[in-house]
Amino acid sequence: MTHPDVLVLGGGIIGLAAARELALRGLRVEVVERLPAGAEASLAAAGMLSPFSETISPGPFLDACRASRDLWGPWVATLEEETGLTVDYDTSGSLLVALNEEDEAELDRALRSARELGEQADEMEIPALRHWVPDITPEARRAVHLTGEHRVDNVQLCAVLALAAQKLGVTIHYDSEVERVERRHPEGTVLVHGRHWRKEARLLVLAAGAWSGLIPELPPLPVRPVRGQVLLLGGVEWPWRGSLRQGHFYAVRRGATGLLIGATVEEAGFDKHNTVEGIEDLLAFTRRLFPGIGRTRLETVWAGLRPGTPDDLPLLGGIPGWPVLAATGHFRNGILLAPWTAREVARLAFAEGEEIPELSPRRFLSGS
Repeated sequence: MTHPDVLVLGGGIIGLAAARELALRGLRVEVVERLPAGAEASLAAAGMLSPFSETISPGPFLDACRASRDLWGPWVATLEEETGLTVDYDTSGSLLVALNEEDEAELDRALRSARELGEQADEMEIPALRHWVPDITPEARRAVHLTGEHRVDNVQLCAVLALAAQKLGVTIHYDSEVERVERRHPEGTVLVHGRHWRKEARLLVLAAGAWSGLIPELPPLPVRPVRGQVLLLGGVEWPWRGSLRQGHFYAVRRGATGLLIGATVEEAGFDKHNTVEGIEDLLAFTRRLFPGIGRTRLETVWAGLRPGTPDDLPLLGGIPGWPVLAATGHFRNGILLAPWTAREVARLAFAEGEEIPELSPRRFLSGS
């Protein structure tokens, strides 16, 4: 039986992007996913590509977010060419809206930080804001337009990524939960066991999202689930096609007339249920920012589990003593960081330079 060179655990956007990139490098790659493609955080996300409104502190993580944002346009174009499918990728930017003094201080901080980074950030006059977002509250004091923040339909993207990977020879095994892994000596390979299957590979890429710390026999990584609840409105007819933020919540266009409202940040274990309290918080934000859409259709609600870490930074690098690369813990930035993470996984798989210490799993693994 022919074994793959690389086995990727996790069929979300990070796992699929890494699998495709490794296949482009000529490796035999298989993906193991316990659910259908991108069924966890990758499908539950809003698809915002926000490199600095969520992350302001300078450093390697911010550098990675900005670098990945710059990869998105060419990446989407290539994926569309490879598959013949289209992805709703929008570069309108994001609008930060202030309703009070606290919001205004946040806008000033965002303006200052973006400009220090050389990013375009401009005040938008309130009449212009009302043109783009007719339902905006009359309480809006100020707005800032961040042109470097984009958005993507992550549901479309997961389907396109899966097809692109398969066209490069990647085999994706759905409904295949991992039970344990073991190191093979002296082969230096890893053997992965499922209920009715097992697979051996020279390298394992751990991209299992919030479940990445639960793989039996592997050193436990400090990855935890962080629930995010989202709702979708329909029939929203605005010229604005990007995203909006106010406080801790956001609104993101989806399709021709959809508007995603999100998202809560909850420590709820692996409970993915929507709650009355969570949806009430989202509806309160919606009524506060867009009082004119109270009669708009509520299409659906859902929740996903983000992979969080103690310092809210990803885990990207090797597991000491194992032929394993971690690519997980992206928290709220998994969609944004997908193309960059894929390239980093390939770079590390081919030993092309060192890990980024601030993102390496070694920072949490004792004795490494």
